[in-house]
Amino acid sequence: MGNILLCDDEPKLSRMLGTALTAAGYAVQRVATGHEAIKRAQSDAPDVVVTDLRLPDMDGIEVLKRVRDAANPPDVIVITAYASTETAVEAMRLGAHDYLIKPFSIDELRIKLARLLSRRALQEQNGQLQAQLSMIHRAESLIGTSARMREVFEQLSQVSTTDATVLLLGESGTGKTLLARALHHQSRRHSGPLCEVHCAALPETLLESELFGHERGAFTGAIEQRTGHVERADRGTLFLDEIGELPASIQVKLLRFLQDRRFFRVGGTQVRSVDVRFVCASNRDLAQAVRDRSLREDFYYRINVFPIVVPPLRERSDDIPALVNSFVQRRHRGAHVALDAMELLQRYPWPGNVRELENVLERALILAGGGGFVGPDSCAERSSVTIRLSHLPRVLSEHARPILPSNLFQPGFSIDNLERELIHEALARASGNKTEAAKLLGITRRRLYSRLKSMENDVQGEEEPAGTPGRDAI
Repeated sequence: MGNILLCDDEPKLSRMLGTALTAAGYAVQRVATGHEAIKRAQSDAPDVVVTDLRLPDMDGIEVLKRVRDAANPPDVIVITAYASTETAVEAMRLGAHDYLIKPFSIDELRIKLARLLSRRALQEQNGQLQAQLSMIHRAESLIGTSARMREVFEQLSQVSTTDATVLLLGESGTGKTLLARALHHQSRRHSGPLCEVHCAALPETLLESELFGHERGAFTGAIEQRTGHVERADRGTLFLDEIGELPASIQVKLLRFLQDRRFFRVGGTQVRSVDVRFVCASNRDLAQAVRDRSLREDFYYRINVFPIVVPPLRERSDDIPALVNSFVQRRHRGAHVALDAMELLQRYPWPGNVRELENVLERALILAGGGGFVGPDSCAERSSVTIRLSHLPRVLSEHARPILPSNLFQPGFSIDNLERELIHEALARASGNKTEAAKLLGITRRRLYSRLKSMENDVQGEEEPAGTPGRDAI
């Protein structure tokens, strides 16, 4: 059901239209003046305003202008006499969606309203889907509370409000593609297209055509006209991954395009222009590539407008628990990682970064009985699964960084908590056998009993109600 505001000073026509539209299932409000229409439009936010162009207190064009200025403006259908069709055309130019010439049939109005409301419903649905998509990209890529990642997120947030060219730098597997997608979906261009081109995956002979498109007959095999990624990304974002792999001939053509957003299709003579935002990424040291003369210096400075360095996973091990839980829960709800397994995941240097971490977790889930990463659509609640140390590849323990005090001192670190967790883990591995647990910990059985007794006393002390004297109270 749509909300319709009907503005007409002819009582008979207004009453007839109101009755017919109400019978058709619409919620209808009727007013007789332009001022009333503006007031109701501001307070009730109707979906469609149907207004006569000739009103007793003001021109219907003024009503149109005022109601279309709202934050969520209604669609407008204007009613006009045959003699004033030129005014109706002017109303269309100012934002009216359609017009009716008197005399008109009720069915004609019903059809126009049905089309308008259907279009509004689709727009609303599209907006909701865009918002959901934006949230998905944020959830997948913007994970991390470490200082390095907070800095990346802050830079991403600041540049997303602009159209500046962004250069994402970092090792393979650090999440540059996900960050580029998040940047697009947080920008003002989020409703436009996002076109991704992997520059290293295409041969030089095809790359120019893929980027700029070609005309029919431009080269052997060009049997039809083709639009390139640059043109498809109009009013959106063009993401060029592995930009450092571009051959020099393409660098020259892209440099010219970056300067004025104008280009020719391959084999074409017509100058074309687009409104495109550039995001580039590379795992290479581009400054060194300039020194090696594999990257043009002028091209490098053109793309290096707003560089963001994405840190490798080994430099933000604090984020690993959050990343692990995100990956695992999206694939197998209820699954979790044992303490010693998580500790090993944090000590491994991850040369393949986040991509390697995800692959390791996929293997571990399969070994743990979780069935692996079968996709987010099948992540329903299943039997409980625990990823243990035995489910992780041996290479992780062979190349893990040693446990040093410098690795332990992280926010929230507590030596008491560490000792408690070590004792609990040793008891779990020894199936409750205190003698075996003491051996695992490298202490005597008597000392283990002492520590357990001390931990028990600490818990009892925490549970004593306020105002009750403790064992050591005087």
